[in-house]
Amino acid sequence: MEKRIRKAKIKGRSLEIELTETINTDNGPITNEVVLKCTGLVHDDLQARFDRLKIHLVKICDLRKTETITDENIESYNLSILEDYNVKGFSIGGDDEHEGVTIIGDRTFESGKVLNLVSPFTKFTDEHAPYEYESDLYNDVQACIYEVELYLEGKYLIKQLELPFDEAEQPAEHEIEAA
Repeated sequence: MEKRIRKAKIKGRSLEIELTETINTDNGPITNEVVLKCTGLVHDDLQARFDRLKIHLVKICDLRKTETITDENIESYNLSILEDYNVKGFSIGGDDEHEGVTIIGDRTFESGKVLNLVSPFTKFTDEHAPYEYESDLYNDVQACIYEVELYLEGKYLIKQLELPFDEAEQPAEHEIEAA
């Protein structure tokens, strides 16, 4: 069975995923489209991969702060500069040399108002209108897909629960001093 992630969206701290699942049978391959609305909390590693797409959202949409992104710093770009931007998801479309991505996000203004953003579909390789950071975009999307696959395998954020201690179970001060 082959699974291929087509869309992923962080909703709250959970994940919604659309994927195609191809099963080889005696009568030929069968492809199913599967939509998963997961309840496990998104791990910080997955959130960090989505955050990395902020660079591309800002650059592709030609928004402010694009001048801070250069060939020299794109690998180590300080994402805190883009803290008012949020990437909620991505959608992969096309096949082979026409494959690309649309990034979904928003920008929160100081007033608290939110501007929803959807990048134009951007091919990973485009001879006619290339995106200057195509290879970085491809690698960053693949890193997101990898983390989504790990999420599907059970890599969730696990909240530490408080351990209940009864007052009666705790040793008295004089017992601690005697030890």
